[in-house]
Amino acid sequence: MLEKIILLAPDRTCVISLLGTDAVLPEEEQLQQNGYDLFQMTVSNLPTDHQMRGDYLEAHFRPLLDTAIEMAMALTDRPAHVQEASYVQTYIAVQNLIGAQKAAMDLYCRVQVVSIFS
Repeated sequence: MLEKIILLAPDRTCVISLLGTDAVLPEEEQLQQNGYDLFQMTVSNLPTDHQMRGDYLEAHFRPLLDTAIEMAMALTDRPAHVQEASYVQTYIAVQNLIGAQKAAMDLYCRVQVVSIFS
């Protein structure tokens, strides 16, 4: 699903062409890191069971995914009536989503170390 959103959403070149070459737009790496950091801040008390952890992370990730797909679809459904700001917002949302997906995977794969001396 993320790949589909990336294909639908405007890329950096498209956004820069709309805003002009002197526009200030954070690099993709920074936008993705922002999404990574924000997602990690929104989740806490991860379940130790992998299935429960996956369900928990998906419940937090799904609204971000749904919002990004809605934004991208709005651009393709009525491109003549879309403001430039919508292209920028969608681009940023998708880059943040990429980072959030990386954070979710890292959190899912995180191994809980339990001390045997507790």
